[in-house]
Amino acid sequence: MALGLPVADGRSAMTLPESCPIAVIGAGPAGSALAALLAGAGRGVVLLEKGSFPRSKLCGEFLSMESQALLRRIGCWEEVASVKPASIVSARFYSPAGRSAALDLGGEALGLSRLALDAGLFAHARRRGAVVVEGAEVTRLGPDGTMEVRRSLPDGSVRTSRLRAGLVVAAYGRRGGLDRQLGRRFLTRRHPFIGLKRHHRPAPGKEGTLAGEFGSVVEVHLFRGGYCGVSFVEGGAVNVCLLADRRWAGRLVSSRWSEVSRELSRSSPSLAGRLAGLVPCEEATHAAAELSFEAKETSSGRVLFIGDAAGMIAPMCGDGQAMALESAVLLAELVAGEDRPAELRALWDAAWRERFASRLRLGRWLQRALLAPLAAEAAVAAVGCWPRLGRALMGGTRGS
Repeated sequence: MALGLPVADGRSAMTLPESCPIAVIGAGPAGSALAALLAGAGRGVVLLEKGSFPRSKLCGEFLSMESQALLRRIGCWEEVASVKPASIVSARFYSPAGRSAALDLGGEALGLSRLALDAGLFAHARRRGAVVVEGAEVTRLGPDGTMEVRRSLPDGSVRTSRLRAGLVVAAYGRRGGLDRQLGRRFLTRRHPFIGLKRHHRPAPGKEGTLAGEFGSVVEVHLFRGGYCGVSFVEGGAVNVCLLADRRWAGRLVSSRWSEVSRELSRSSPSLAGRLAGLVPCEEATHAAAELSFEAKETSSGRVLFIGDAAGMIAPMCGDGQAMALESAVLLAELVAGEDRPAELRALWDAAWRERFASRLRLGRWLQRALLAPLAAEAAVAAVGCWPRLGRALMGGTRGS
């Protein structure tokens, strides 16, 4: 099946087509950005999202400096800027004992919630001409690109349809229901990390104080067994997002955020001080377990993986969302020059390794080192004394 059939205009589909040149599974940053780029180039693309928008996700919600250029390339920078993301120009690292070191980022990063970013990119893909489908879960995927799609309809009914795609792009994030069916190797091992996230606001009377202390800063608080990022996003909200191993999580009496906050305060003196000035401002705590940072397959038969589905960088590097956007741009460029799925698969595997493999390795190494308390103390002290070292390590996890 050729990949280049155009669609007339983007729309939210009430019924699925029987076939399409390209199907993208998952409408996070990578999937929506790819669908927008392909549709804008005249490619026929169906974007399938099992959830519905707006919706929030577990994420550090930090868009590194490279993201602005990528969003311009994708064509939606103006829409993102209109949300008024928080401006972030420096990082501050705290060791387990409370030592701190600041690092100039060398540009403007952004604090933007996934609630706003994902909804904006999804709408942009629709405007560009992609057929977008919410409430559509792919439950089975055949080797010829035929998939079963289970749809939740507005009237409460459920319908299962078939869709055959010439090329399938899996952009469903770090772990999806199709991974086991596709025989992905990372599922054969247990992974020690959990992630937790909740939005906060400054406590009454603390608004001006906290904005002055870290209004343009992303903070990373290291503690034995994990680390926690704290930064502003749009609208004056503060994202608190942590990664911890199972041993740290095992000390929690319950999964309630009040207990998580108490354990964080016991684990880190710097974080205790920061959390004392914040109050939760949303009902839900977003959580995920079995987070994997190991190398993954970037293709499987007719399926190409992008974004976190292809490989997840350690969150402390702050490059995950930029990598998702960059992978979408990279694959869109390859699709523009190659229609044959087998050849495209080989090109994609090679391009992913060349572009992302080294920064993923460096991220895994940094994370292992900084989760060891003595190494974390030494690293924060070294960055404080030699900022160039911090900038060099940061540069190694960036695309440019």
